[in-house]
Amino acid sequence: MTSRPRQWFDYCLLCSLLRLARPMPRTLLLALGRGLGSSTWRVFRFRRQVVRENLGHAFADLDARQRDALALAFYRSLGMTLMEFLVFPRLRRRDFLDLVEMEGIRHLHAAAALGKGALIVTGHMGNWEMLGARAAASGYQVTAAAKTQSNARVDRMQNGIRRRAGVDILKTDSGVKAMLKALRQGRMVALVADQDAGSEGYFTPFLGRPASFFKGPALFAYRTGVPMLTVFIHRLDDRRHRVVIEPAVQVDPTWDEDQAVAALTTHFAARLEAAVRRNPEQYFWVHRRWKTQPPDEAPGSPD
Repeated sequence: MTSRPRQWFDYCLLCSLLRLARPMPRTLLLALGRGLGSSTWRVFRFRRQVVRENLGHAFADLDARQRDALALAFYRSLGMTLMEFLVFPRLRRRDFLDLVEMEGIRHLHAAAALGKGALIVTGHMGNWEMLGARAAASGYQVTAAAKTQSNARVDRMQNGIRRRAGVDILKTDSGVKAMLKALRQGRMVALVADQDAGSEGYFTPFLGRPASFFKGPALFAYRTGVPMLTVFIHRLDDRRHRVVIEPAVQVDPTWDEDQAVAALTTHFAARLEAAVRRNPEQYFWVHRRWKTQPPDEAPGSPD
């Protein structure tokens, strides 16, 4: 399937799911999501080998059958996340408040009180789309940095759903000035910063193996003095989610830029790892997370 037909197929599939999901009660919606996830793993086998290799690196203590069970649970979780996201437009502010409880909200209040805005650094954990929508429902002005998708129709659909949930979208190619403007307006700028950053990233251990992380969040916090908070969302059950907000990371005034990048990025990686180990089935295992390795590391990561 060539690129253009594939893009049309993906867009039409999402439109069909959107129409199918719109009138569904939540219980049936999530059951459909689990079924979609199971089919993706068992029938369509989407990125199955990448998921297996990633889980093999992260959970070498599990045998192949246990890792496959974890992989199936992941695909089911991802299916539920997709279906929940597609029905955001029908949800009211009260629905987001009821669906998601907040732990550590005082840390967000403290950051907001400084009047500088705040960097919310998170990963593809749980229903990460629900995180920004819940913060917006609480009255915070939220801007999420989003990479432009190669499928323009899907990109417009995704960002339209996000905006209807109260989350403003800032394209990652908009540059630093756009992000600074949002922060000066007192907005919470959310960065999903857990994907492979390539050879220019900062390497730090993640789930037992060196991983390349983006330096941007740490550099931005260091250069601007804006508070940086690590925030993760976990699915509790079929009905609710919990957002865990951790205290703002303190930047030591004696650090130089390299020290700040090392300290802040390592902190984020450690907190992300803790979140993943808490609910491993809720992490985004289809991404080639360890694709880039330090030059002195032996090859063998998923590609």
